[in-house]
Order: sequence, then C-alpha cells, then structure tokens
Amino acid sequence: MSAISRRPLKTLAFTCGDPAGVGPRAVIAALRAHALPAGVAPVLVGESSVWRRAGWRAADGPIRDTALGLKPPPPGIASAGGGRLSAAAFEEALRLVARGLAAGVVTAPISKESWAAAGYPWRDHTQRLGACGQGGAEMVLGVPSRGLWCALATRHVSLKEAVRLVGAREIASAAHALASALRRLGKPRPRLALCALNPHGGEKGLIGREEGERLAPAASVLRRQGLLLDGPLPADSAWRLHCDGVYDGVVCLYHDQALIPLKVAGGLGGINWTLGPPFVRVSAAHGAAWDAARSGTVDASGTIEAARLAARLLSL
Repeated sequence: MSAISRRPLKTLAFTCGDPAGVGPRAVIAALRAHALPAGVAPVLVGESSVWRRAGWRAADGPIRDTALGLKPPPPGIASAGGGRLSAAAFEEALRLVARGLAAGVVTAPISKESWAAAGYPWRDHTQRLGACGQGGAEMVLGVPSRGLWCALATRHVSLKEAVRLVGAREIASAAHALASALRRLGKPRPRLALCALNPHGGEKGLIGREEGERLAPAASVLRRQGLLLDGPLPADSAWRLHCDGVYDGVVCLYHDQALIPLKVAGGLGGINWTLGPPFVRVSAAHGAAWDAARSGTVDASGTIEAARLAARLLSL
C-alpha cells in the first residue's frame, strides 16, 4: 500500500442550500466534475428528499439527513419551508465540524428571504459564522482560477447605509482579512488597492469629501502597520490595475463595488471564502438563482471553484 493511500481522508460537508434554488444540483454537478482531489471526501448535508430530487446517486457521496420530514418546495420560489431546510442543513454542517467529523464546509446558496420567513435569526452565512470564532467573520471574494480577489468593508446593507458605515475600522478589517487570505495562498507581501467611495476618487473634494476625511487617513494607518496598500484609488482604475496584475487584491467599500466587476471579469466562477472561524468555509458567490432553478439549468462553475479552494485550504 502506498503512503498516499494510507493517508486518512479529509471530509468536506456540502450543504444543500435553499432547496428551491440551484444549489443541490450544482453540488452534485461539481462532485461529478471531479472538483475534489484524491484524499478529500464529500458528505452531502440536508434532507435526503432534497438531494434525491436533485438526482443524487450513491456514488456522489453519503447523505447526512437532517430528517425534518419536509418536502422540498417548488423550484424558484422563496418560502419558509425552504428556509427551514437550508438552515437545518447549515446548522448540521456546523455540528459536523464542531465534532471533528468534517474539516470544512462548502455551502450552497441560500435565500435571505426564506431564512427570514423561517424565523432563522441570522441574515446570511457570514453573520452566522461570526458566532463560531473569537474574532468574528470576514468575507473574501474571488475567482481563484483568474487570480481575482477582493474584500468588503460593508456587506449586505443599503448603499445609503454603506456610505454612513464605512470607516477606519471597517476598512482595516477588510484589508487585514484580504492580506491574510492572500498570504495563506502563497503571497507573503500582497499588494492591495483601496477603492475610493466617490467617482474619480472624489476629485479632491469636488465630488465628495469622504476620501480625504475618512479613507486616506485609514489607508495611512494601515501602511504604517506594514500593509502594502495604495489608495484610495478610483474604483474603476483599482479594478483595471488588479486585472492587469499590478495589485493582488482590492479592498472594496460596498457590495456592488466588488460583485459587479468580479462577476463581469470572472462570470459565475466567483467564490465567497469566510475568514475567522476555526475551520474552512467556502461558497459560490452567486445566489439561489430562481430563474435557473425554474428552467432546470445549472452553471456549477462557482461550486466547482469553491470545492477546489476548500480542498486546497485543507492541505495548507
């Protein structure tokens, strides 16, 4: 028997996500695309009826049944039932890692509307994961196959709230998380760009004062702490330079400043990697995709990228 074959298997728990979305079928498609390397085994977490409706076969991996006894809701519709099923799968996956039965979690997309309707007390995965470790949770987004990486100073809040909330603490948290992620991936001194809030970087106060009053002082502090951080730069320039390889990652201030360029450049191959919890968690960066779920189509590229990154992180 070879040394490789004697190594114990590492297990990744794959949650079903919202059963009315594309998640269950995307997970199965990713596994059948051989997204996991030898030495990493999947366990599919969620109601067995959800996985069977998605076309599960025994060769795809064992099911960890949440056994709620609920039928999967119709495809493409947010519902309390879908929220209960996806929340139960996520909580069971967290129990598996807490008991040492899985080394990490790959989460399929959920519906915030369904979670709220089900009375689940967390808005999204990242908020729930913040309670799993001492240092909270930070979201790093990327397209690993394209070398694209970014972090968010604010997440799922309105644009009006994002402008109010973004400050030195939020910028520092995002910048440190992104730098930590890139160091873990083999870049000892990552080069980062901080996006400006206003068009053209505020034009020295002509289009907004946030750059001079909040962003530049925050960036200066982070540089004194040792981060290689330029900016604030106009967001369009920061992303162009990142795509050209000048920067290893971009610190963004609000949701669409990150997700629009990331999805334009990387398609549906984006991932969401959570830093902070004492275990690996990665997800596709897209949502439940109701239209695709209703039509029966699935693009598993994000789930494939998530599975590959999670498996890679287990070996680091």
